[in-house]
Formats: sequence, structure tokens, C-alpha cells
Amino acid sequence: MKKLFLYILFFMIAASNAALAQDAAADAAHNLEKAKAEMKRNRMDLSPDYTQAVDLLQKVVAVDSTKAEAWYYYGYALDRLNSFDGETMLDVDLHQTMKASEAFQKSIALSDSDTYKGEILLLDPHTKILTAWGSQAYRYFYEDKRDSAEWCLRQAFQRGGVNRTVLDYFRQVVDECSAGAYLFTNGDMYLYYLLYLQVIERYRVDVRFIDLNLLNTRWYPAWLQTKGILNVSYSADDLAKVEVEKWTTRSVTINNKNDKYGDSLITWQLKPTYASKFILRSDKIVLNLLQQNSFEKEVFFAGDVPPNMSLFLDTYLQSRGLTSKMVTHPKGDNTFELELRLQKLQHISTESRSYLNNRDNIQLLNNYRFAYGTAAIIASQNNHPEKALEFLESAERKYPEEVLPYFAPETKAYFQQLKEKASKGEKLE
Repeated sequence: MKKLFLYILFFMIAASNAALAQDAAADAAHNLEKAKAEMKRNRMDLSPDYTQAVDLLQKVVAVDSTKAEAWYYYGYALDRLNSFDGETMLDVDLHQTMKASEAFQKSIALSDSDTYKGEILLLDPHTKILTAWGSQAYRYFYEDKRDSAEWCLRQAFQRGGVNRTVLDYFRQVVDECSAGAYLFTNGDMYLYYLLYLQVIERYRVDVRFIDLNLLNTRWYPAWLQTKGILNVSYSADDLAKVEVEKWTTRSVTINNKNDKYGDSLITWQLKPTYASKFILRSDKIVLNLLQQNSFEKEVFFAGDVPPNMSLFLDTYLQSRGLTSKMVTHPKGDNTFELELRLQKLQHISTESRSYLNNRDNIQLLNNYRFAYGTAAIIASQNNHPEKALEFLESAERKYPEEVLPYFAPETKAYFQQLKEKASKGEKLE
């Protein structure tokens, strides 16, 4: 009788524990979805409550520490609390950076083949490791603590945020720039990979790279000005006062002071760059810099900078492959110059395929294909239809899909359509 009672008691305890575990799992699943919904408010131009999201996600990983997606969102929430945007980058705290990085690292460790397959908020966890440590590095650079900044960038590499195949891509980007040139870029991967190359590898430290997004902050343009990188006519006080301005399309001119280009200037129609009615703080700073520079230093834009961020300079931006160079005359036919440049672009080594672990890497590396696609369009528009087809076929041989997957089905369809038109000798656009 006593044994029967013990069996019944054991069964009741086990059943109770199972019910409690089920309730805890259900609560964890509910909290995860609630935290995700809160964080996605950012996509709707609302302000997420990241403190609430962190509290919810702490409960989730405490109940079940095996969910990669929970760790990813937890890391994202911690990172956003640490620095919400470019303006608050200098507020980052090292302890919080470490916590965010460790959460992203756990999301990767819990994923098959180190490839996170959960829902993405914006960036892959590998990239978020890079941005977390990169932001911390910028804070230390701002405070003139170079050793600490270098340590942070090495942490980004050691923890999986820096990929060697992607580093090779950015080496080729800066190699297209002449000595002492300006290079305008857009996006976190440019911001932190170029910093890594110049600081850790001491590679092409002569190139003055400037992040277009961060020019909208207060601290970044002022800091670049004190470093002698941002040569504008504004005083420090006036630079701080530059604001968004209502704008109507108008003619803008940049004079040429470089003797090697002869007596020339460029004039184009500058349209509103934002919401069809404004130009941003960053746009006004870039325009001022270009006017002050007057072609004395060569100017390049990363190839994937959108037209509005390059001030609609399209007529005066000539493709160099992974970049576009600002020129003093409307861009002409540089098909054969491009052919020589594209031949220098490296194949992607398959000795290590770790670059495939991160969808942001795949999107970026597809710029190799777009460089050939742009060359094909230039060749076609300058009456070299056979060369246009040759460019597209070269891209297929050099970057086959099994080595470099297309980032999206739409990307693959775009290149298939380009090749189909080129095969028929049709004009490409």
C-alpha cells in the first residue's frame, strides 16, 4: 500500500512538473512573439520599447536557452538599448556591447553550420557582431583611445563578425581609388570593414572614406573636420547648424581647380533627395565638400550608393567596377577601360566557404555581378552589343551560382533577362 501511494505521488509530481514545463514553454513562446512584435515597430517608424523587449527576452532564454532566434532578438534588443542610431553611437557601453555580442554568438552556435536561419530583423547575427564592436571602436577613436579601438576591432574578428572573403572585396573597392582620394560609402559593412582594413591591416590608409549616413549626425562631421578629412567651408559652429532644407530642383555647379583636367566645370540639376521635397544635412555637407574640393582630390562613390545619396550626379559618375569616379565631363564610352578593370577582380576562393554563412555577405558579394551587369549596359548603350554579351557571360563563368548564390530570386531573374536581351542584340538599360 505504501509503495502504491509513492507511485501515485511520483506520478502526480511528474504530471505537475510536465504541466508547469508546458506552461513555461507556452509563456516563453508568447514572450518571444511579443518582444518581436515590439521590436518590429521600428519598421513602421515607431519607437520600440527596447527595455521591455530585453525583459521579455531574458525570460525566454532563461526558460529555454536552446532557441537561436530568441538569442538573436535578445542580442538585437541589447544592442539597440546600447546605441539606437548613428547619433547615439558614442554612448555605447563596453559591458553592454559584450552582452549583445555574446547573445549573437549564441544564436550562431545554436544554428546548423554556423548559419542562422531564424527570422531576421535587419542584419544577420554575424554582421551584428561586427556593428556592435565597430560602434564601440568608434567611441574609443572619438576619445583618442586607439589601442582600445584596435582591441574592439580584433574582438569583432575573433568573434565571427569579420570574414576574409568580404575583406578581399573591400580591398578591391579601395584599390579602385587613387592616392588620397575621397570615397563616399553607404551602410554598416562599408563603415566597419574599411575601418578594419585601415586600422588593423594598415591598408590604403591614404583613402579618405566618408559614411554618407553618419554625415546626418552631429558628432561625425565635426570629428572628421577636426581630423582634417572633411574639408568644407563651414566653421565648426556653422557645420553644427546645417539642417534639412526644403528644396526644389535647381542648377548646381562645381568648378574645377585641377590643371590636369583643363579649364572646366560641371553643372547639373540637383533634385530633392528626400521625400521629393527636401535635401538632407548630409547632402548639403557633401555638396559643400565637392565644391571646396573642386576636383583637386579625386572623388569616388561606392558602386551601390543610390542616386539620391550621390546627389544625382549620374552624368558625371563613371563606373570603375565596384566604384564610380566623379569626372569633369559627361561620362563617355569607357567600355574597354572597364574590361581591363573587371579582369582584375578576383575570383571568390572556395577554400573557405564561411562567407556563405551570412546573407549580408552574399548580398554584398553580388556586387561583383552587378559590376559586370553595369559594364554590359554601358557597352550596349555605346553600340558594342557583342561586348555586352561577353561581359554577362564572363560574370557567369567567374561567379557561378554554386560559388556565389544570387541574393534573391529577383536578382537571378534580372541577370537572366539582361542576358536574354544581350543575346538578341537588344539595347540594355
